[in-house]
Amino acid sequence: MNRTLIVATLGAICLCVMMAVGCGADEEDITATPTATTPQATPGSPEPTTPGPDVTPITPGVSDISKRGEEIETLANTVAQQVTWEDGTTYEETISDLVFRTAGKPDAGHGHRVVARWLGETRWQVIIYMRVVDRSTEPETVTDLTGEFYYDEEKDEFTAANGRGLLALTGRDPCLPGQEEPDYCPLDEEVGS
Repeated sequence: MNRTLIVATLGAICLCVMMAVGCGADEEDITATPTATTPQATPGSPEPTTPGPDVTPITPGVSDISKRGEEIETLANTVAQQVTWEDGTTYEETISDLVFRTAGKPDAGHGHRVVARWLGETRWQVIIYMRVVDRSTEPETVTDLTGEFYYDEEKDEFTAANGRGLLALTGRDPCLPGQEEPDYCPLDEEVGS
């Protein structure tokens, strides 16, 4: 019986101590006060940093050269220009259509791709890759053409960079005898810049 009394007394003392600790705190003391926290790095990750006042954040985007190149590709692919060929025929077509015309197969199916390469300052090389498929032959004839041009942004002007480009802009085939520009032959060979 002594033992039971001792355990009960100890339990009552513990209960009183716990209540005294809980009752001693005011309501104001137990409310949490917000504190500013700094971002903590997780193990294995770099330390978080906050940019200083002089730091300009880098935003992903298209560079000026890339944007200009895309505009020139669109220009070569969509804007019609008037060209009079050596035989006196005048065409008002896009550069791509003029290159296709040099194949001499108006009914053939074709596809093309235009690529602009920056040469510095305001000069570009514009290349039109074209595949012409003549289905009137058995088997069908596939011809790959490469019209190359220089484009000057300041002058807004295309000039020939290879024989195919020269034929497209002037109607003169540089591979025929007596032509002024024999260096442009063969038609699809690139002329050095």
